[in-house]
Amino acid sequence: MQKINQIPISEFASLTNVSRQTLIYYDKINLFKPDYKNEIGYRYYSIKQIELISVITLLKELGMPLKEIKEYTQNKSPEHFLNLMYQQKKTIQEQKKHLEYNEMIINDKIQLIKEAIQTPFDDITLQEIEETTFYISDNIANASELDFLISINQFIVELKSHGLFSSQPIGIISNMKDILNGEYNNYSYLYVKIPNSKNHYTNTITLKGQYLIGYHLGLDKNIEVTYSKLIQKIEEMDLKIGKYVYEEFVFDSVIKNNENEYITKIMIEVE
Repeated sequence: MQKINQIPISEFASLTNVSRQTLIYYDKINLFKPDYKNEIGYRYYSIKQIELISVITLLKELGMPLKEIKEYTQNKSPEHFLNLMYQQKKTIQEQKKHLEYNEMIINDKIQLIKEAIQTPFDDITLQEIEETTFYISDNIANASELDFLISINQFIVELKSHGLFSSQPIGIISNMKDILNGEYNNYSYLYVKIPNSKNHYTNTITLKGQYLIGYHLGLDKNIEVTYSKLIQKIEEMDLKIGKYVYEEFVFDSVIKNNENEYITKIMIEVE
């Protein structure tokens, strides 16, 4: 029977899932040395070393630099090890939180695109919207193109600071008076949908009631054509136009290569 303190490097590598080349490198940098070497330099390990190499591998996988791992291995103590484990537990919890956040974004994207694929974009419909909370930016009316881009960045930073940034599309709110005057690019606010339970923030508005919903194909250079159709529909249905209109991308550069295939959802408040 092979002695437990005479495990050849290849067998030890297989046993611990650490490559032979990695074990040789760890030996060279004095991070993890074999139990002993014979007269011709063959490396042999002990079964008692398995626990240490597993901890080294764990710390490395968690992103801890080899230099710091080496410092620990050269200054071992129960207190040092306990402190190290608490630190790594915190790292794992942060990574887990980050993964859960990414999973939430992916699930939201899947749901949004599945709904979009099933949407008849040629239709103009009157829909009853249940209570929906939007977080909005500061007023950006009459902003220059540069100021508008800066406002988007500031809005994203603000959302992140409140823990509200998600995969929900960032939309724009325009005053209906500007739309009727042909000022289609004079936006009033940016917005993003957030859970109704978070409507306690100051910068929020609540959508509820009837909205005429249509879709614009392509970029906004000819969006007036779509607005003309929507306004005509409002007149045909003898509806009263509300104060705001809401726009958001359904298909953009993430989904489509051709700009002429971009889809913008338009929601007009009506009574």
